[in-house]
Amino acid sequence: MAPNLEERLLVLGITNNDLAGACLVEDGTVVAAASEERFTRIKDHKTWPARSIDFVLDEGRTLLADVDAVVYGWHAGFDADRHLLLYADRIAEEVQRNPDAYSHLRKRISDEMANDKQKRGEFDDFVDSNDLRSKVVYVDHHEAHGLGAFLCSPFDEALVVTCDGRGDFQSLTVSHCTEQHTEVLQRETSIDSLGYFYGRITKLLGYRPNRHEGKITGLAASGNPDRALPLMRKMINLDEANRIRALCGDFYQPSYDGYSDELIAEVAKHDPADIAAAAQAHIESILSTLVARHIATVPTGNVCLSGGVFANVKLNQRIFDAAGVDDVYVMPPMGDGGLPLQAAVVVSHRRTGKRPTAPSMALGPDATISMAQLDEILREYPALSVRRIDDGMEKTVIEALADGQVVGTFRGRMEFGPRALGNRSVLYRTDDASINDWLNARLNRTEFMPFAPITAEELGADCYVGWSREHVSARFMTITYDCYEQFSKSCPAVVHHDNTARPQIVREQDDPFLHRVLLSWFERTGQAALVNTSFNKHEEPIVGSHRDALDALQSGAIDVLVIDDTFVIRDEARGAADVPDRQLQG
Repeated sequence: MAPNLEERLLVLGITNNDLAGACLVEDGTVVAAASEERFTRIKDHKTWPARSIDFVLDEGRTLLADVDAVVYGWHAGFDADRHLLLYADRIAEEVQRNPDAYSHLRKRISDEMANDKQKRGEFDDFVDSNDLRSKVVYVDHHEAHGLGAFLCSPFDEALVVTCDGRGDFQSLTVSHCTEQHTEVLQRETSIDSLGYFYGRITKLLGYRPNRHEGKITGLAASGNPDRALPLMRKMINLDEANRIRALCGDFYQPSYDGYSDELIAEVAKHDPADIAAAAQAHIESILSTLVARHIATVPTGNVCLSGGVFANVKLNQRIFDAAGVDDVYVMPPMGDGGLPLQAAVVVSHRRTGKRPTAPSMALGPDATISMAQLDEILREYPALSVRRIDDGMEKTVIEALADGQVVGTFRGRMEFGPRALGNRSVLYRTDDASINDWLNARLNRTEFMPFAPITAEELGADCYVGWSREHVSARFMTITYDCYEQFSKSCPAVVHHDNTARPQIVREQDDPFLHRVLLSWFERTGQAALVNTSFNKHEEPIVGSHRDALDALQSGAIDVLVIDDTFVIRDEARGAADVPDRQLQG
């Protein structure tokens, strides 16, 4: 491949810790971004992102030697001005409260240093072996999260909140951002981590922390928070000065490890749903209170949210509901997997003054394929048949859905981030309330959250209470809304026990094909949404290649596969799975 030699500013963002990946930004435009798991097929792959780097450079028609900046946002290193007094004062405060807490605090620091030294070492070895040292920029972990989210948002001014397990010795920041200036209003250490708090609840309930927190969010709707809230307050809380304060000891440690017998016994006294409900209510209360107090001090009602804690869609709704908040933008790849993009746009903005242009998160590999190429791949799948449809694909999709078939989509560029937004999605109708059982079984999943709805923009105001066209977060499935009664009745498959849903709103200009499908489906059935769930089985990454998608079809995870809005593939020997009441009524 010959590089494009026109003069341009090229910024390469890299992360190699939780969900490794890479991003390329050219003159303020996000050219490409991808996570390594989509290539290696190892979920949340914590590795060196060699294939992601190769992909984004190829998409930018450039070479590694030609990039102007190589940016690392996972670990910038210890900054005395930001971290020394903050951490020293916090350790002194906590040890004075409980002398036995010192061992937990020391372990937090030593664990963090050991992990970050290893991962930073991988990055530095890559830099030195490729003679890139003069091009390296390290961006503070939470600055990458926060300023990256603000720059990608539609706002000229915002209160920006970052919150995660930890990064660069911090777990939360609150800042006031404008185009010209950022003022940090609050920082919290990795001792006082709401990410660790919620992850520890995840593990106490039998799931994997830093991966299965969404199950806790879903389970919470079935519980009574009041029963276990006193236990949550023994772990972490807000103090009178609006600071988050963990209570290190028998009930909390700033780690996913270390659970006292007393804590395990206390948790065992409660129904798991009540524990989940209490944890959810507690984190909602802490962060919505913190946002409300800070937003009263700045001249804006806009809020940007970034960091892994804000994968919690119910929390994001509660923050939106907080006093003084007018609009919320949740960074679509909000967690550490989004750091390559977040850090790269920060550095690009510093050097060019341009805010990034990324009209969608469709930043990964393209599904486009010729008939000849597809035929060659299909030789490995003799049971599958393909049909090319150059006109009327939406009608084919509608007929399949009406027939009770599960449709997988492998179209356009793969999405970057945790959400499938129609390009690597599984679609189904929304009037089947039993779908959470049988479709999750087909996908080998155990979920408490209902499937998410995907809705055409023209229909959104009649479905979701308080939604408006200006709400960018709803285009990325990062926030829940209460549902109107008619929507809840007609689309029960996508409405949770608490009458909320986490929609993806589709505009015609963003995805004309899917927009037509949604409006046609509504016209035919009266259902203002389709089910949209990510195209993957449990504990697998979202499908990354044509073969991944074909494997899913062959295994029976889906009934119909649509490739690039042109090809329809079926296993003709197998119809729709044997699920009752899957035909349209009337």
